[in-house]
Amino acid sequence: MTEDLTKQYEGYAVYLPSLQQQFAAYATRTNADVQRRNGIPKGFKTQSLNFLQPDNKLWHCAYTLYSCGQFDKPQIRSRDIVAERDRKTSVVVGDSGGFQLGTGAIRSKDELNHLERYKNDPTQQFAKWQQCGFRERTLKWLERYTDYAMTLDMVLWAAEKRDQPTARGSQLRKLSVQQLIDLSVDNLKFFSDNRGRETRKTKFLSVLQDIGDGTGQAWYDAVKSFKFEGWALGSETGGLLNSIWWLRRLLNDGNLDHAEWIHTLGKSPPLNSIIYTAAQRALRRILGRDNFTISLDSSSPHRIAGVQRSLVVPSHFTNDEKTWKISAWPVPQDIRLARGEKFLDFPFASPFAKHMKINDLLAHDKDDSDYFTDAWAENILVSHNIYTYHRASIDACDLIFHEQKRDMSRVPDPYAEIVGLVDEYFTSETPFAVEQRLTELLPLRQVDEPRDV
Repeated sequence: MTEDLTKQYEGYAVYLPSLQQQFAAYATRTNADVQRRNGIPKGFKTQSLNFLQPDNKLWHCAYTLYSCGQFDKPQIRSRDIVAERDRKTSVVVGDSGGFQLGTGAIRSKDELNHLERYKNDPTQQFAKWQQCGFRERTLKWLERYTDYAMTLDMVLWAAEKRDQPTARGSQLRKLSVQQLIDLSVDNLKFFSDNRGRETRKTKFLSVLQDIGDGTGQAWYDAVKSFKFEGWALGSETGGLLNSIWWLRRLLNDGNLDHAEWIHTLGKSPPLNSIIYTAAQRALRRILGRDNFTISLDSSSPHRIAGVQRSLVVPSHFTNDEKTWKISAWPVPQDIRLARGEKFLDFPFASPFAKHMKINDLLAHDKDDSDYFTDAWAENILVSHNIYTYHRASIDACDLIFHEQKRDMSRVPDPYAEIVGLVDEYFTSETPFAVEQRLTELLPLRQVDEPRDV
């Protein structure tokens, strides 16, 4: 029977894995499409990697995030689980590709050439942005494939004087902060004026940004009059404490009155999950709407699989904060396992544990190899990792919010206090006192990178 995680998210903030194009394409394959030295384990079907499919034999979750920035056309030109999904049984939140603009990693050659042409001339770059084609393609892609999507922001951290390492290849680096804000407003006008021309009606989230020095207020003043279906909190507005502050600001200004969805960019379970669930529950009570949702995302499941070739370790929460950190287990690159000279079961619970051993992840046995996994194995790692991140998010929330599964003895005291403070913050008559206490509790608890075990 399929393990349906979608239902288990009911009432909780939703974790969205930032899906990578390579996995989304690979998960459409059948066993016949895969050639491996040691074959596919008996009884396992490669198409079970498609977790968006409700009748998936391994596990199912309806939620994911997908970035338009991975593509160079307004259509997905290959088989892809997002392109082929049933929109009635899944929810895809789209990222508009602002990160790729900020880093210079633009997939379309025509768009890249246009931006490269003016990268040292901010006046012309600003004046000719509308001719680039990036935003027209982005809007079409988002409306074809997503249910909710971020509007197209020109990330402020790309400005040259900020000297962000990730932005050193950006064609926008010569633009001033004000020019980036002005172009973002122009993009909002474009989305507002041109949305809905596709047959599907994507709902949009207006992005907030803040990189200090008053930029958050300047950005907010410029964009707050636009009426979309929600908000996305990026850069410093997405920090744990800052995001809670911005949610109260949006609430007080009436800018959550018609909001359906809030997305916080670049956040992973489990601590973030319980904090945003507390915020979601409080705001649902205030707004009187059960359809108000907060989501969070990260690319960690893919990165742990592709870069580290590791499996995420299922969380076993206790009142020790160390057990609330995500851990990763490197797959042994052992030629004896690859050759079948010894055998190793999955070392922990996983939907894949009953179908294969660790040996099945090692595809070849050449002595001079640095690693023995192949594309099939690495996509197995991705699926396991996404599943385990979802489980960490849901299980953490269950311990605090679930009527039957609640067990505060397994929740660290500071976490329980943080949840209580967030719950009262939006109606507190002394919000500054709550903010001060949250400031004391949160700074050392925002690290989200996994540690090896």
